[in-house]
Amino acid sequence: MTDLNIKNLAYIDNFKHSVVGNFVNFSTRASRSEYWRFTAVTVVIGFVFSLLRFIFGNTFLGSLFNLLSFAYTCAIFLPSLGIAVRRLHDINKSGWFLLLPFIPIIGLIYVIYLLAKPGDAGDNQYGSPVSYETITADESARTGLKETPSESMDQKAMIVCLCLWVLNIWISFLSI
Repeated sequence: MTDLNIKNLAYIDNFKHSVVGNFVNFSTRASRSEYWRFTAVTVVIGFVFSLLRFIFGNTFLGSLFNLLSFAYTCAIFLPSLGIAVRRLHDINKSGWFLLLPFIPIIGLIYVIYLLAKPGDAGDNQYGSPVSYETITADESARTGLKETPSESMDQKAMIVCLCLWVLNIWISFLSI
């Protein structure tokens, strides 16, 4: 099998690798695409759980989806924390910056800015920049991994995720 740490993985492959193969790595660096592809899949899964909880309301199925959503949130906590810390390392910031959202409004906006900022081009205190190999159609056929998404695909996915996040908040308010 190929070394997935050096591949520019597609959404689901990236998510699986982050959750299974790289979930407690708090010491290296993660690129913007690695972080945001992981976040895109996480947002979609969270939205599906919220939608199912809203549809089924205060029924047995609603409670079951609520429980499954909680279990998923617990299971995804360490991988999410790990990839966010590695993302901050890519811009030469400490993982402790993830505590800034506890400062109302400004802290959250600043952390989102940091997570979206391009990584350092050269070495920093957290290591060398991650250089990913693109997965071509030939390599996809050979390895079973999906082809690397284009930058425009990533941009569209993030717009969809932002819309889903807003819808998720709206659904949460409707559920109250």
